[in-house]
Amino acid sequence: MTRLVIAFASLALGLGVAAGCGGKGSSSTTPDPDGTKPAVLAKKVSLSWGLSPATDAPEPMTDVFLALTDETAKQKSHSLGRYKGACSVIAPAKEMNALTGVRCDAGGAGTEIHAVTRGGDEIIVLHGSWREGEAADPMAREPILHIKVPLGVAITVDER
Repeated sequence: MTRLVIAFASLALGLGVAAGCGGKGSSSTTPDPDGTKPAVLAKKVSLSWGLSPATDAPEPMTDVFLALTDETAKQKSHSLGRYKGACSVIAPAKEMNALTGVRCDAGGAGTEIHAVTRGGDEIIVLHGSWREGEAADPMAREPILHIKVPLGVAITVDER
């Protein structure tokens, strides 16, 4: 009987501590002096293209890069390769489901490069050929780069 009383007393004491008798309060919910909560820094990644005409090639070529800039202004550049023709940033056709893209024009035909998202935690860069006057085919693209980003991060496009 004594053991049963000791067990119940220990359980009651343990529940009392867990219910509200311990630990520091979090200071993140404390309002600042003007009565508002401090702003929460949102996670964000901004995509932008880097296009550099190749000067050492016998025909027009462009080196293409995809840069990711986070909310702290830290930037990471990914080289995507050298493509034939003059390249420029485009808004891809709606059926491509791409955030942004680049078209490299080598006389009415060439390559399109698209950045798309998948699952909220990955950016996939795809490339495929295009020809003036032909409909875009989303299934004809091939992946060239997979970039993992934190789940829930806001992905935006830098339109510069």
